[in-house]
Amino acid sequence: MKNKKLLAILALAVSASVFMAGCGFGGDEPEEQVEVTVTPTPEATPTPEATPTVAPDVQDTTYTSADGTVSIKLPDATWGNKTDETNTLSFESPDVGNILILHGQGAETMAATVVPSTEDMAVSLEQADNDKVQGTDFEIQNYTASDVNGIGVYSYVTHMLNTEKSSGNLYVIHKVFANAEEYYSIEASVKTEEALASVQAAVDSFQILGNSTLKEAAPGTPSSADGSAAGTDAGAGTDANAGTDAAAGTDANAGTDASAGTDGTADTSGDGSGGSTTIPNSAGFTDEQLTDTNQTRTIYRNSDGHPLVIQPDGNGNWVDFDGNTYTFTGEQDAYDAEGNSYYWHGEGADVYYMPVQ
Repeated sequence: MKNKKLLAILALAVSASVFMAGCGFGGDEPEEQVEVTVTPTPEATPTPEATPTVAPDVQDTTYTSADGTVSIKLPDATWGNKTDETNTLSFESPDVGNILILHGQGAETMAATVVPSTEDMAVSLEQADNDKVQGTDFEIQNYTASDVNGIGVYSYVTHMLNTEKSSGNLYVIHKVFANAEEYYSIEASVKTEEALASVQAAVDSFQILGNSTLKEAAPGTPSSADGSAAGTDAGAGTDANAGTDAAAGTDANAGTDASAGTDGTADTSGDGSGGSTTIPNSAGFTDEQLTDTNQTRTIYRNSDGHPLVIQPDGNGNWVDFDGNTYTFTGEQDAYDAEGNSYYWHGEGADVYYMPVQ
C-alpha cells in the first residue's frame, strides 16, 4: 500500500515538473537580438577638370619674330611658335602641319645655297630629299618665278604622292626670296587637303620688317597703294612682268576706270591705242600676256560660272585687278581668301577678252 502511494506522489511530481517547464518556469528566455544595418556614406563624384577649347579665329594670329625682323599671319590660333632664334623661325599645328622660315646672308652662305630658280631645279631639290622620284613620290605644282627689282621670288607647291616619304604630309608649300647677298626661305608642310588654302595664305602673308636687301619683295598683304598699282594701273599685271607702263602701252583711262578694276572689263571709253603690241578692249595686256598662262589666266567661279582675269603680282601670288589673292590647290582648282572656289580651264586672258561674234 505504501508503495502505491509513493508511486502516485512521484507521478504527480513529474507532471508538475513538465507543466512548469512548458509554462517557462524552468529557466530564463533568451534576450531578443536586434540586427543593425549600417548604410555606407556615398563618396562624392570628382568634378572633371575642364579642358580649354581653342577658338581658332577669335584673336589676331600675326606673329612678329623676337628680333622684329619678320612677321607672318598664321592660319588660326591652333598654330604655336616652336622656335624663335636668329635666322630660324618655326610654327606647328599638331593636326595640320608646320611652317619653317630660314634666313641666310653673306657670300659664303649664298655660295652654298641652292635656289629653286627654275622648275627643273625645284624638281632636283625634291629628288635629293629622301631619294624621291618625280611622278611616283611627288609632283611640282604652280611653279612661278619672278623678279622684283633684282630680287628673285620663287614659289611652288610639292604634291606628295607617296606620303611615307614626307612624314605624312600631303603638300609642301615653298616660297623663296633671294638675291646675290641673302635669302629668305619659307617652307610649310600641310597634312590635309582642307588646310592647304589657309596655309598658303599664311605663307603669302610673310613680311620682312628689318633692314634687309629683300624687303621690297616681301611686303606681306598689299597696301591700298600697292593694290592701286597692281589693280588699277592699266590692269596690265605687275611691273615685274609687264615692264613699265610705256612698254605695256596702256591707256590711262583703261587703267583707272572702275569697271576695269572690279571685274577686268576694259574701259571702252579709252582709245585702246597702246601700240601694235596691244589689243583694243583688253585692259592693256600685250599679245604675249593675253596668251601666256604664266602671265594671265581666265578662271570661272564654280557657283555661277562668272569669269575673271588673274595675273601674278611679282610675289608669287595670283591676283585680280582689285588685288584679291587666289590660291591654286591643283592644276585646275583655285580658291579666293573667302573660300570661294574657281575652275581654270588652262586659258589665258585672251579668252576673257575674245570679241563676241
